[in-house]
Amino acid sequence: MTFLWRIPETSLDGRIGTYSRLNALDRFELRKGRPIEVNGAMPTVRFDGQTRDLMAFDCLSNTAAPLVSQRVVQALRDTCAQDVQLVPARIEAADGSLDGWSLLNVTATVRAVNHKKSVYTMVPGTQAIMSFRHLEYLEGCLGEHQLARDAEYLGHLLVSDSLAQALSDFAGVSFERPEDVYYQPMNARWNSANDVR
Repeated sequence: MTFLWRIPETSLDGRIGTYSRLNALDRFELRKGRPIEVNGAMPTVRFDGQTRDLMAFDCLSNTAAPLVSQRVVQALRDTCAQDVQLVPARIEAADGSLDGWSLLNVTATVRAVNHKKSVYTMVPGTQAIMSFRHLEYLEGCLGEHQLARDAEYLGHLLVSDSLAQALSDFAGVSFERPEDVYYQPMNARWNSANDVR
């Protein structure tokens, strides 16, 4: 089973960080599914919340990539070190700073979309997927990876069943089946000229 790494809705209340534009590392490099060269100062992510509230979580949402605690860092190193690059980052909260966090850079991509069972809309004039109405992944699409980006939709972080179980007790870390995230009844799935089935 392949899951999508999601940020639970309960963690969104004032706890979505903004990746500083002053960082030397371009945040979009963290979404390409390959190792990156990290030069310069430690990246900073700003939050409106208080440090005590942020410390209640092991994964924080932001405009770059998942921001994970040392506990999650250790679990990732233990289970899928070959699939991740952990970039140390600093949190600037409303009442102070926090160190000991890392931006999760996933270093692998896989072609995972089951095109026969998925329904999606293409970016006009391209072969790029813009959005999904229904999404299913190919069985075994992760291969030897525990964690990878979807090569056709880089915003998706794909997680193996075993890694999802290993991370299931961490606060702020959540996984969902793609069919549950992108589901529409059969009669509503194919009603747009831009949809591909």
